[in-house]
Amino acid sequence: MASDIDRFAEEIIETDVLVIGGGLAGCPLAAKAAEHGLSVTLVEKSQTDRSGNAAMGINYYIVGANPQEGVTAQQLLEWWTNTYVRWTGGTQGRFTNPNIMYQQWDKGLWAMHELEKLGVPMKWFDGEYRYVLDPLRLGDLKVTLNVLWLNVKPILAKAIKERGVNLLERTMIVDLLTRDDRVVGATAVNTRNGKFVVIKAKATVLATGNFARIYNGDMAQSWKYKFHYHWNPATISGDGYAAAYRAGVELANMDLTGHGMIVDELAMGYGLLIRNDGIPGKCLNWRGEEVPSRYWQSMPKLLELEQKGLTPLYYTIEDVLPDDFQKRMEVYLNDMRLATFKLAEERGFNPKTHRYEVPPPMPYTFSLVTGINVGEEYQTSLKGVYAVGDNAAGLHGAYMAVPSGFLLAENLPSIVNNTVEPAIDDAQVESQKEMALAPLAVKDGTEPMELECAIRYICERYVGMLKSEGKLREGLRRLGSLRRVFLPRLMAENPHYLMRALEVRNLMDLAEVHINACLSRKETRGDYIRLDYPEIDSARDNMITIQRLKEGKPILETREVPDLKPEYIKEEA
Repeated sequence: MASDIDRFAEEIIETDVLVIGGGLAGCPLAAKAAEHGLSVTLVEKSQTDRSGNAAMGINYYIVGANPQEGVTAQQLLEWWTNTYVRWTGGTQGRFTNPNIMYQQWDKGLWAMHELEKLGVPMKWFDGEYRYVLDPLRLGDLKVTLNVLWLNVKPILAKAIKERGVNLLERTMIVDLLTRDDRVVGATAVNTRNGKFVVIKAKATVLATGNFARIYNGDMAQSWKYKFHYHWNPATISGDGYAAAYRAGVELANMDLTGHGMIVDELAMGYGLLIRNDGIPGKCLNWRGEEVPSRYWQSMPKLLELEQKGLTPLYYTIEDVLPDDFQKRMEVYLNDMRLATFKLAEERGFNPKTHRYEVPPPMPYTFSLVTGINVGEEYQTSLKGVYAVGDNAAGLHGAYMAVPSGFLLAENLPSIVNNTVEPAIDDAQVESQKEMALAPLAVKDGTEPMELECAIRYICERYVGMLKSEGKLREGLRRLGSLRRVFLPRLMAENPHYLMRALEVRNLMDLAEVHINACLSRKETRGDYIRLDYPEIDSARDNMITIQRLKEGKPILETREVPDLKPEYIKEEA
């Protein structure tokens, strides 16, 4: 068997655990699994020092349940539920498994201390934990820390190397390998030398982050500004989602995918301001009249104001600014929005006398709940493959990525010890290699970025914020045309462009999944707007949309979200 694979692969790696993605879920998981004595291989298409959503750092971290501060997992679960209530326009529908959320909050403090063991700083300049208030979200609960995480990724990269993790950087995942209804590893391409790699693993973990790149990013041509996407850095192309889907793994709530945009350097999301000091400030319409916070946090309310001619909206903290606010904000935001302050200052913008524009209605939907469908042990619907962090449905942000990585790592020794040696299907390897390297042979074909921009145009124009049957079907038709005509003509001048070609393949698959899911949701619910179905469909309450491939055919169904387990309720009583 091995000799047959040698005909197709320049390198064959055998490992206990394969981690795909080196972010705030993948790195903690890899480090902890290695500490347990497992052989771990981590594949990252970029450089782990500066990859993923946390590439240039993070300025806040939600700890989770903290008995010392009087914060329970139940309180945080209620906050999480209320957040969904707000997004869904006041309905009580759930979109994610509350038992996973409870576990996340319950183990959050433990996960934070595990991070500290890896060398990640959680304390402020004075050596103390600096809790801040977020009155519009978490009220008086002391759970949000200001953190100095400019170098969190280099720290985590160093930690996994010190623990003996086999790190494959500049290596792009192609697809998962399956045998007898289980995942047995994956194939990948080194995007510097074109080497085709086969990785055999007893457990494969997807940790490639969230997904929103079928829509435009923060600014015009923002794909050029790789560290300036908001929740959507240029490396995040749904690689884990797409590989899982093609292997037959379930995706959840892909009708609700999307992201928010900050339109320019004089617009500012409210969270970037109030998390520093808990200063709520005010929201004003263009006439200077105060607008309730529920309006500018809700898509339907924003549209209502837009229709009344009362936009743009402005956020002001001019009446409540401490004297040293600007200086401390520059420290607080130097990981991602320092450019805002510097450019604004050059333009004569003064937060003591001027106002920040609130981003207008955009394709912003339930980006927090989409992803690979997982159970409480982070297992997917297919044996042998797991998902953590933003890759998993319902898990979002550093404060869920980190605990999910650590928690799965605690179970990996048992998983590996109870798994037989993986066997590889030679024909599958050959097929994946042929597909992955095909663009190298194409001359005068389609540039990957050209096709990606066309996919984004279709999603912006025909899906976006305001959906309808006709628009969605036209978008699907146009996407099918792109797939037939231009996808086979993707060209790659060198191995680096193979990564872009594979990314576009993933974006194409996921855009199709997204549109089909939107066609199935015939209702308007909070930020999800169907103009032809303006009412809430009560049959969709507490339901998630599930999509998968079965024998190459797409399957779409809805499934009820489970209730919180009685033992979790009892623990909090």
